[in-house]
Amino acid sequence: MLTCISRSMNDKLYEMMLSLCPREWKFIKISGASADSYLDYIFNTKFDTKWILNLDEDCFIINHENIYKLISFMEKNDYDYCGFQDGGELIVRIHNPLVANPFFNLFNVEKIYQMKKDYYPKKYSPAVLAEKYSHYIRFKRFKYVFDDYEPFYTQFFWLLDLGLKPYFFQAEEYLKEKYHIFFPIYLGKPYYCTPTIIYDNEGEEIAIHSWHSRYYKYPNIKKSINNCYKYAYDKSLLYKKEKKIVSI
Repeated sequence: MLTCISRSMNDKLYEMMLSLCPREWKFIKISGASADSYLDYIFNTKFDTKWILNLDEDCFIINHENIYKLISFMEKNDYDYCGFQDGGELIVRIHNPLVANPFFNLFNVEKIYQMKKDYYPKKYSPAVLAEKYSHYIRFKRFKYVFDDYEPFYTQFFWLLDLGLKPYFFQAEEYLKEKYHIFFPIYLGKPYYCTPTIIYDNEGEEIAIHSWHSRYYKYPNIKKSINNCYKYAYDKSLLYKKEKKIVSI
């Protein structure tokens, strides 16, 4: 049984995400946590499982069976965790390509639980890590920089420093749902964001991630996220026989 953990800020989005997952999984909903404290919870709480699926509530599963295939591939090739490169693969993220953005990850927590959780006292040098681990980078198609941009980078630097092996999966923009962002937080500088489709090791779709779920109340973003959900629903193998779409 796979354990799926989600950091939730919106009950409706969580319900939508959950509706595309198989019922046999174990689900844990975390509210009010920062991205780094949320990873602390995953890495420090012992669950009765080997693999944890970390899934954002605006990341909708397209084919849950491909997740099992991806786990099998990772086990056969000694990969310990996976995710989308936080730089170098798509224009939506232009930061450190050695970090797996935490909207969708598989973690071999059986191995992680054995490690000493000593990442906070350490100060990691992104340049040193780049020298040692750049061979793990799969995609250099867009801008990237070996930075320390996000607070959750510390945990991913720690995984690398422990010798754990990442697998970065292929992704592409879902250009049909490109949306405009223009909020005060961006100081009057509007830009466009595009949802991301992620693929397994065989090039088959696993999920679609909309980004910016914290702004779900804004009509243009709500529309884009709802359309991403509909895209995943229409393709989901889980519902070929029984259709139970969540009202949006």
